Amino acid sequence: MRAFLAAALLFLLAGVAQADPLIRRQHHHMTALHHAHGRHVLSAAMNAVLSAPCRLAAALGGPCGCFASEFFFGKSVRRLWLADAWLAFPHVRPAPGTAAIWVHRHVAPVVATAADGTITVHDSWATHRVPAHIARRLVYVAPR
Repeated sequence: MRAFLAAALLFLLAGVAQADPLIRRQHHHMTALHHAHGRHVLSAAMNAVLSAPCRLAAALGGPCGCFASEFFFGKSVRRLWLADAWLAFPHVRPAPGTAAIWVHRHVAPVVATAADGTITVHDSWATHRVPAHIARRLVYVAPR
């Protein structure tokens, strides 16, 4: 069974390696979410940092909207669990305190911006620097 899972993971990673860099980055980070017997199982590290509602959101496919809602509103807002739900907020320029949205994929709070267009986002697994060439393709909203 382990050999099958390892082969499946290598197959998936090989396909992703040829994809858009934005998708590759997203896939790399979502490897904390594993599949076991057809259902999502969180790694111990993800269980340690996620609240109970966000663990449920993660089991349904990804905790990013839940984590972002906790970051901005101090509690999990279920209607914001999907990244695209954040598009309802007013669109703004990137700045600390806004949310960066990878449409149909991911949402993360922006914690810093740089003059070169690079942004820094914080999500449930780490703080990441997003290069300017990717940051330009994102949508930014003011979730207050």
